[in-house]
Amino acid sequence: MTRILSTSIVMGVLVGLLVAAYMNIFNVPVMEWAIELEGCDRDRAGCAEQLAEAEEEDPLPLAFLTSLGVQRIGMSFGLAVIGILFGAIFAGLYHLMRNATPGWSPWAWAAVAGLLGFWGVSMYAQLKFPLNPPGIGEDSTLLARQGFQFLFMFVSGVAVALVIYGVGLVNRSSEGGGRWIRYAGVGIAYAVVALLLAYAVPSVRDAAPEWLPPGLTILFRTFTAVGHFLLWMGIAFATVGYRIYRERDLHAYPQSGVAAT
Repeated sequence: MTRILSTSIVMGVLVGLLVAAYMNIFNVPVMEWAIELEGCDRDRAGCAEQLAEAEEEDPLPLAFLTSLGVQRIGMSFGLAVIGILFGAIFAGLYHLMRNATPGWSPWAWAAVAGLLGFWGVSMYAQLKFPLNPPGIGEDSTLLARQGFQFLFMFVSGVAVALVIYGVGLVNRSSEGGGRWIRYAGVGIAYAVVALLLAYAVPSVRDAAPEWLPPGLTILFRTFTAVGHFLLWMGIAFATVGYRIYRERDLHAYPQSGVAAT
């Protein structure tokens, strides 16, 4: 567990920086588009023509492809930090998967742990709290939105971990047809918890301003979701791939502490 944790954290930083390159190419221009439109909304007399063009053209005008350096650096640093967090969570899920399904391969453990982490921590939370580009949302509701979002992510992640643990209990205690009934029970229990969580945690949403084109929000949320998916799966496969490489290297070139006779 300790070796997987240290490896997954390092891989989280590296993969986070790689995903930051993707996000800087695709999502930062969308964020700056939103910032530009917000500024135009404050001074409609000077930006009326620009707003009209943004509504008529494709969702990503070429004028917004030039991004600010600070915006890009901040995106890279933030994704590196998120990579550390996701790497630590992945290590825990991978450990649970290995204990729950001992007959599987490390690649299968990594794939399922990565997918469950993406769903529980990232995707399900984004369905409950859709991410918005800069300029959307009141400052007075920011703390409440972030607090409820982190609470939702934490409980959802714990629920996913309990699903893996429950599957492990079923595998160790059941055989034959009874095992599938217990699998179904674990799935139903998770569905109930997920639905209760969705209804119990308040969703603080601010209305989208009139100046915001629908295509901008769709682009921002799509690019963000894809980025999180790449981050989770990149951490999963990079971690396991590195561990397998290291183990094969040690077996191929064993370090002998005994002198030859």
